[in-house]
Amino acid sequence: MKLSEYTMVGPMLATFMAALNRRCGMSRKKIQEFLKSWLNFNISYGLICESIREVGIACNPVVDELIDDLQKEDKIHMDETPWYQKGIFCWVWVAIGHKTAIYRIGSRKKELLLQLITQAFLGWLITDGYGAYRSHTKRQRCLAHLIRKAVALTGAVSKEAQKTGDWLLREMRGLIKAMARGEDGKKECKPILARLKRACNLGSKSDHDKLKSLAKEILNDWDAVVAFVKNPGLPATNNEAERALRWVVLYRKITFGTRTTEGSTSYAATISLIETCRLRNIDPWDYIANVLAQGRKGIVAQAPGV
Repeated sequence: MKLSEYTMVGPMLATFMAALNRRCGMSRKKIQEFLKSWLNFNISYGLICESIREVGIACNPVVDELIDDLQKEDKIHMDETPWYQKGIFCWVWVAIGHKTAIYRIGSRKKELLLQLITQAFLGWLITDGYGAYRSHTKRQRCLAHLIRKAVALTGAVSKEAQKTGDWLLREMRGLIKAMARGEDGKKECKPILARLKRACNLGSKSDHDKLKSLAKEILNDWDAVVAFVKNPGLPATNNEAERALRWVVLYRKITFGTRTTEGSTSYAATISLIETCRLRNIDPWDYIANVLAQGRKGIVAQAPGV
């Protein structure tokens, strides 16, 4: 048999190295040191790079299939965070439902959003206030973002901003608490909504820039802000997407991002399968090793759980 990277590094070992890098944030040099110290493997730096890259390339066609699964979800949480690609400022997007999670790295333009959420998606979108999301008719605006802005206002120098900021904060928190109590709490929502809108109307006429901005932000997106009141099954916050991005942010801080477009695609594809396997209660490493083994034969693996 001809000696090549396929015979030197089997699917499970390649997946193990990808796990150390993509999931744990270990550099190639540290992976090389780890394999030597713990497994007595002498593997070159270049072969480690090629193995991690190969795993991502094998995962990518499966992720394309998962996009179809994502459109069938009834609720999708979406968020984005900055990413660095060797001198190019990019963004990592995540779209996560009940059983599927997909990551993409690229620009912050709406075109990339439309790669994840197509016209086939008829469910609810839970997002922050970024304008690219606003064209989706069924949308829940994350109240946590607005609450943080209201908290900041309570520490303002202006007494008017402090008072109105505290009012906005009290009503938004009260709305979440009322909905958390089910039918009993829902009866309290109508007066809370009336008070919240009144506070926003007063704040929108304020001379304090940040108070005026927050009040107008809530009013301009009112239907999305209060959608969870009319649709009790909706969450009031976008915590699911923020949690899905948390380990991506940690990876970015450790590695300073990726160096090439191919590297970004490889990274996003690998973590998409890892997170989707987690949501579907499937061991991601056994599954990805199988994806790689089939990929070496020219076969595109089925989506996890199929």
